[in-house]
Amino acid sequence: MNNVLYTRQRILVNTDPQRRCYNGCHFSCEWRWTPWEVLERFPVEKTEAKLAFWRGLNDYAVSQRGKSAQCEFKIEIESPTAFDMVSNAQPQEN
Repeated sequence: MNNVLYTRQRILVNTDPQRRCYNGCHFSCEWRWTPWEVLERFPVEKTEAKLAFWRGLNDYAVSQRGKSAQCEFKIEIESPTAFDMVSNAQPQEN
């Protein structure tokens, strides 16, 4: 069984109806989260190591580039697909 690591990023969105921007500064803006995306699939045994790696990498990116590089992570157990269930099925003897 595998785990799936999802990620999403914070982005700065210009919320000004007229889309004004002066010298790179928006008249009004807000931070929003992007939808969750699959980052990686891996065996259950590697969960702690993979999560520590990606969190450490993100902490470094935030320290160098600021809040615009901030990401969130979540892990879910991968549910088997119908194809996996059929291909793993044992032939029945009559």
